[in-house]
Amino acid sequence: MENTDYERIGTTDVYLSETALVPTLIPDEAKAGHVGVVYFEDVEDIAFDVVSALKREKILVYECKIKKSENEEDDIKQIKSVPEYVRYLIGVGCGKINMLCSYFATINAIDYMMFVTAPSSDRILYSTPALKEACCPKYVVADRKILDAAPKTLIAAGWGIALSQPLKAFERCVARKLSTEKSGRTESIAESFKRELAGNSLQMTHDTGELFWFLMRLSDRNRKQNFKGGVDSFCEVMQKSYKLRHRGEYMFVASYVLWAYYRLFLKSRCEDTLLPPDKMKSMKLLETKCGLEFNLLLKRIDFLTINGYFRIKYILDEYREDLIGILDSIDLEKSQRRWRRLYEDAGFWLKENFTTKELLSIMALCGEISGGILGYAKASGALEDYI
Repeated sequence: MENTDYERIGTTDVYLSETALVPTLIPDEAKAGHVGVVYFEDVEDIAFDVVSALKREKILVYECKIKKSENEEDDIKQIKSVPEYVRYLIGVGCGKINMLCSYFATINAIDYMMFVTAPSSDRILYSTPALKEACCPKYVVADRKILDAAPKTLIAAGWGIALSQPLKAFERCVARKLSTEKSGRTESIAESFKRELAGNSLQMTHDTGELFWFLMRLSDRNRKQNFKGGVDSFCEVMQKSYKLRHRGEYMFVASYVLWAYYRLFLKSRCEDTLLPPDKMKSMKLLETKCGLEFNLLLKRIDFLTINGYFRIKYILDEYREDLIGILDSIDLEKSQRRWRRLYEDAGFWLKENFTTKELLSIMALCGEISGGILGYAKASGALEDYI
């Protein structure tokens, strides 16, 4: 098929082509039965085109239109309604629909394909966390025209993820320096950041295809890394607190706030003058304000020992100027101006959704469930006034 780009990423064959490619990838044995097409209501028009392409090839189709809900269990109940005679599954949508397809395909021991409708997620090559050893999509297909026509909020979500990667690379470098595990590498933290950034950054353009490929490769890398830093924790809590926007949008907001705070904290050298934090107050607020269960928080929170605290303090003091230099090189100030212009309202939705005080309060609470600089700042008492 003309204008088809292909790459094998991990165990998945990924195509950037057109909708007509979908029927050609379905194995013959699956065509003998029914092929299920699963989608949310908001992409019904795109799903109709996929179903039409299948029917033109005389393939029997079972459609499952899922009503979006805030409860993941409700979504799983809906996809369980797909009958057992469906022997192949196609998910039309992005990250959330992929998780549902992964769940259904795993419990029914069938393969599935993802037809991506927007470059908005870095979780297309993930498997559902609801099951152990769950499967990932065998194929991923995207149509160039559909990606270009995707809603601005979804494209902004994709770019929010992409533009957050340099700060996430910074957090991984700091985590390695603070780790008690010995590493065979003797490189400087600047060299470590440069290596970590390779393949994990993308200059902002209008090319949705380029963004799509970046997110697919990132999805495979993130699935293998299993690292959760301050950006991920902040983003997770914002999603639970607001539930209004897409994960990628919250990720960029979290990255921008943390980038500014990390620079301020590292330049201040104030931690020796502060009162210790109130952990119980923070945990209760994480439960009441952010919906995180108290019992689960007890498992996630890292109670620093005196030796651990001063070990981290010593390491940060040793590398303080290098860390500030890396943060200055990231320059999310410039990125946020370009990111806001992706929206038709030039990003004014940000003022309507939350205040600076609310963001700083959530950031401070996230220090309880984060390691690295944010966790150390919370342990030092530097975030207490924001709560």
